[in-house]
Amino acid sequence: MRIRRLLGLCVSLVVGLPAIAGAQDTPKTGIVIAYPAAVGILWHVSDKVAIRPEFNLTGSSSSLSGQSVSIDSSAWAVGFGLSALFYMHEQDSLRTYFVPRFEYTHTSSSNTNSITTTGKTTVGSDTYGGSGAFGAQYGLGKRFALFGELGFGFEHRTADTSGISSGLTGTVGGNTWGLRSGVGVVFYP
Repeated sequence: MRIRRLLGLCVSLVVGLPAIAGAQDTPKTGIVIAYPAAVGILWHVSDKVAIRPEFNLTGSSSSLSGQSVSIDSSAWAVGFGLSALFYMHEQDSLRTYFVPRFEYTHTSSSNTNSITTTGKTTVGSDTYGGSGAFGAQYGLGKRFALFGELGFGFEHRTADTSGISSGLTGTVGGNTWGLRSGVGVVFYP
């Protein structure tokens, strides 16, 4: 008798949970695919605030060989970004927001050649940046949304070099600022 009740409860939960989940409001988390190339998660903390951590990874390699020259190059970069979306206005399926963002990227590259006396050059750089942008998100149904952003950003880059030449080995730095834009899609599973 007790087993039948437990079995009945389990069957009711299995059958009833999808209906309960379907009756809920908009999902709290979504998967983000964005351009410039990044993948991340959009987590709605509340109706007015969301957090979007992102990740990107790139790599490249090339080689050149001739009669007396050979050059091999490789590079890779890994980056992380964290955005906070503050929703300002909502009408129908369109939501506008302000988004401050912090990002970090580490890049490493190496060149090996037969031309110079040093033979191998290695450069590693770290880039820290921040930006502020306005964006709009348009929901194309309950499980899919498009977004676009435009704003202003600032980056600071430092690079450590080794093997370039005895006079240039060390740390180099610089700053970049300008417009920042991005577009993407959000899938709510």
